[in-house]
Amino acid sequence: MYAWDLRDGGLESVMGWVRDSGLNTMCLAGNYHNAWLVRANSPRHRAFMTEGSVVYFPWHEEFYRKTRLRPLTSRVARDTDWLYEAGRRLDKYGLKLVSWTIGAHNTRLGLEHPECTIQNVFDDSLPHALCPANDDVREYLKGLCRDLAVHYPLWGMHLESFGWGRLTHGHHHERDLTGLAPLEQELMGLCVCPSCRTKAAAAGVDVGAVSELVKSTLDAAFREAPGRPAGHPTAMADLEAKSGELAKLNAWRRTVADSLVREIKSESLRGTGCRLLFQGPYREDIAGAADGFSCSAYGKSPADALEICRRASGALPADWRGELHCLVRLGMGVPRDAAELRAIVEAVRDGGCSGLAFYNFSDSPPKMLSWIKDAVRDV
Repeated sequence: MYAWDLRDGGLESVMGWVRDSGLNTMCLAGNYHNAWLVRANSPRHRAFMTEGSVVYFPWHEEFYRKTRLRPLTSRVARDTDWLYEAGRRLDKYGLKLVSWTIGAHNTRLGLEHPECTIQNVFDDSLPHALCPANDDVREYLKGLCRDLAVHYPLWGMHLESFGWGRLTHGHHHERDLTGLAPLEQELMGLCVCPSCRTKAAAAGVDVGAVSELVKSTLDAAFREAPGRPAGHPTAMADLEAKSGELAKLNAWRRTVADSLVREIKSESLRGTGCRLLFQGPYREDIAGAADGFSCSAYGKSPADALEICRRASGALPADWRGELHCLVRLGMGVPRDAAELRAIVEAVRDGGCSGLAFYNFSDSPPKMLSWIKDAVRDV
């Protein structure tokens, strides 16, 4: 949920609803990206545009002194610190508090600082996607997490978008008449900004050779659309087979994102007791930093949800003692009724997950939200 849910619905009323629905945790957005929402559950606005890449708490300058980037506090939170107000009522309602925290997906900062965004082989800036190799971006994200963890009684911090962004993300009037394939979309978002060029080169990658390969592959797609040349690659593995340098660059990119997560755990959350919950499946490379992973059953049937959870839990080491949550969406026609939601919840349990998160209070139709209480009863 979001700060505006607490403002519009009344803090005590919303927290009471969470408790009475049989839930034990509020996952409240500490910040959020640009979005246009249809809010069937709102007592005020039904069509709602977020302010765009703002934070929902009064931020503190001392956490951002190593970076040029600065947060912007939402109008919703300028008079009331909703994270603080919810935090001091947790015991009253028997709830835990998680900060739903967005990382490199930040259009406001990307437009203000295009030099900090992903820049592809055509020198295009992706304004919605900050580059996680950029030092200003890394220090900003670590400062943001530290700011939240120090000032609020967080049980956990749910990290979303703390890696590399993509070309497509639902931007305003987003359009592609070429019909880029998934690989081509990925290549259009492959960052070769100055930070990436310098750091990847220091790791032994010939970034220039990679850029030429990616550019020629994409130019062939643009030239031949709607068709493609014979032998045109359809998967990253096909292209990596042609270029060991591309494989090296992709391996380096994974270390960049992983190291950011580890630094957040060791630096930003140090001494706070706040858990790091990673949005994504179990990954051995960050298992030492993450206290939880997640899988998604958005729009899935109970049978599909069971299989998704079984695969996710089956990937965990036998000695794993952290969390594994399944994300369940309430909306867009799924689940179709209360009985199906109950079956999905049981599938999550039977599939080996330790918990689940419902997405989300702000946007979901009220009838679907009312199904939660029976769905989680005695499960």
